[in-house]
Amino acid sequence: MRPLLLGALPCVLAAQAPPLSFDDILSRARSGPAQYRAEALLAERHRALAGTGGFLREGPALALSAGPRAQPSAPTFTDRAVEVDLPLFLSPGVRRRLEAALGEADPLLRSAGGIEARFQLRRAYLDAWLAERLLHLRERDLATVETWLQAARARLEAGADPAFQAALVEGELLRAQGDLDEARQQRAAAWAALRHLAEVPAAPAPLTEPGDPPGGFPDGLRARYEAGTLRRALLAQADLEQQALRHQEALAASRWSLRGSYAREGEERVGRVGLAYRFARPGEAAALRRETEAALQAGRREGELALEELDARFQAAMARLPAAPPRAFAAFDPALQAVELRLREGRERPSEALPIRRQLLDVQAAAYRRLRTAHLLSAELQALTEGVTP
Repeated sequence: MRPLLLGALPCVLAAQAPPLSFDDILSRARSGPAQYRAEALLAERHRALAGTGGFLREGPALALSAGPRAQPSAPTFTDRAVEVDLPLFLSPGVRRRLEAALGEADPLLRSAGGIEARFQLRRAYLDAWLAERLLHLRERDLATVETWLQAARARLEAGADPAFQAALVEGELLRAQGDLDEARQQRAAAWAALRHLAEVPAAPAPLTEPGDPPGGFPDGLRARYEAGTLRRALLAQADLEQQALRHQEALAASRWSLRGSYAREGEERVGRVGLAYRFARPGEAAALRRETEAALQAGRREGELALEELDARFQAAMARLPAAPPRAFAAFDPALQAVELRLREGRERPSEALPIRRQLLDVQAAAYRRLRTAHLLSAELQALTEGVTP
């Protein structure tokens, strides 16, 4: 018997494991693609900035050549030459503006990525919790209909009800089974979405109740939103992209280089220092200006569109502010039990009880959805206004 008890121990421990709270899931969060893209963008801009350190357009080129002299009279001499090419970047103002824009955007983009990732995780947690609640609701509903079917068959055998009353309950049983299958699929999809964002178990696990939603919101949400991290990050990113394009244009237009060489030819030593200029091909400068201006216009439009979408998101959240927080539908179980009792006592027939049962189910499901919506609204407003000290 001891091996049996030891083998059953993991199952018992798993069954007794406490439900996962949002804080538990948050501690297991994964970095999302948007955060990695922001990190890659910042790394690219830092690399471009580092490539024009000082007055250099890029790293210096060093060349070394050596070889014996071809004169028969001096076979032991070897000629050596060292050449250095320093591409010059003569636009320090452009580099300073890019450095300032990068210094402003770097912390904002990182912070905004974390805020948005936490909001998406909160949404996935609420979706998984709602799917779990609806699944349990459908499971209980199926058990209720099975009980009603037994009562309807008993009344049919006793001659108290006609045959179609039992047939109605049998049809409702098929409907309940289909609703349960759909609820299972929805919970599996919601859990997969949550697992994509956090290190949670492969199989769906119980989740804690989100609790009561906030009863009210502070004043000045508009001002807090306009000074919030998400909006400031969009503005900083737009400025960073503009300065990066100007920096790229200055790099492409840089044509001066500082060159130096030192050579030994037999007993002679020769050193040279000079400047080199690369001439542009016909139409190259005009094409570069057109390309930069078009990219700047596209970047400005994309930045305006992103800002408009964020503003619309805030406006939609403000429009959904509830007048009063949602309340749980506490009368569901007593009402369902009262209908079942009346059905058993013959005071209600299945044709009369089934529509009442469907209404009660719809109300209970609506209460769960309303609670999820209230919590999601609170999380979204918090994300949109985060970054400002109240």
